Amino acid sequence: MSSPAFRKEITANSTIVVKVGSRILTSQDNVPNLRRVGGLVDAIALLVRSRRRVLLVSSGAIAHGMMALRYKKRPSTIPEKQACASIGQIRLMNMYESLFSKHGVPIGQVLLSWDDLRDKKRYLNLRNTLFQLFDMAAVPIINENDSVAVEEIRFGENDTLAAQLSMLVQADLFVNLTDINGLYDANPAVSSEARQIPVVQSITPAIHRYASESSSEISVGGMRTKLKAAEMVTRAGITALIGDGFHRTLQQVLADPQAGTLFLAGEKKMSARHRWIAFTGQPRGTVTIDTGAMRAITEKGKSLLPAGIQKISGTFKTGDMVDIQDAERRVIGRGLANYSSVEAEKIAGCKTADIAARLGQKAFDEFIHRDNLVIL
Repeated sequence: MSSPAFRKEITANSTIVVKVGSRILTSQDNVPNLRRVGGLVDAIALLVRSRRRVLLVSSGAIAHGMMALRYKKRPSTIPEKQACASIGQIRLMNMYESLFSKHGVPIGQVLLSWDDLRDKKRYLNLRNTLFQLFDMAAVPIINENDSVAVEEIRFGENDTLAAQLSMLVQADLFVNLTDINGLYDANPAVSSEARQIPVVQSITPAIHRYASESSSEISVGGMRTKLKAAEMVTRAGITALIGDGFHRTLQQVLADPQAGTLFLAGEKKMSARHRWIAFTGQPRGTVTIDTGAMRAITEKGKSLLPAGIQKISGTFKTGDMVDIQDAERRVIGRGLANYSSVEAEKIAGCKTADIAARLGQKAFDEFIHRDNLVIL
């Protein structure tokens, strides 16, 4: 049995999330590109046989529905898109089932919306399901639940969904396959002098400026969304790779620096709890803090005390997530509140010793404990 090869910078790769878009799965005529998809499945099966855990995030339901309905252009209304997704999802999974079964690799389908990740109980249930599928040497195949999702609970594109799942399963590597071999220092479609960047140490504002939007009739999202997804996972301690799955195979993307851009993980790997707080949970309100409190939580690693709070916005309950912003309204952190918004209004700016007098009792010294607080 052959073994998969990896670039020298990829050292830990026991759990890998692979995201593939409609552009790779289908041809210009909106029909499945079985040669390209078959190569993707072959590479994933090789990873599974080498005892890696692989999760596949796959677009393509709407594109397959368009093919079944003989649509030439992507539907413009939500009901049409949802109907296409309903029809296409069956065809998409049938294609994967046929290809993976040749390798004896079982697959499992999971359709998700934002609510499934933002609700902590459903988040943990999903995590348990995915790990059970890994234990069975199966490949979970994930897509957004386009048939029922409305704007408020949509991811909008699978780059964000794949990044969220990378954090949920505590992946070592997130591979985002697209139709270009990674990030360039200029737009290669415009400049002949544009150079591909093999490795990015950290994603800075200058790196973001390299990204440009691109889209097609059947796909959603461009390099900017892929770069944002890469930034999200690298900050959580996961290595990201944006590579060319259109002209190259997944195996080539994993092994060849010219086939993709590698984004190195941050030095600190967030716990699953902190990842959920930082990137997944939905804030219910905002607290504005003073300069002293900002320095305490960002430089000294302290909890947020009521004394440092200047303003409360929104309505939230005890245990809800809130954004923490400075005087210039920049969100600098996020955490789980020990007091409701009503209680917070009463104790904002007061010393810890005065909490009981203002509320009639004191449940906590801190408004947000350090263990439930993440600096963004």
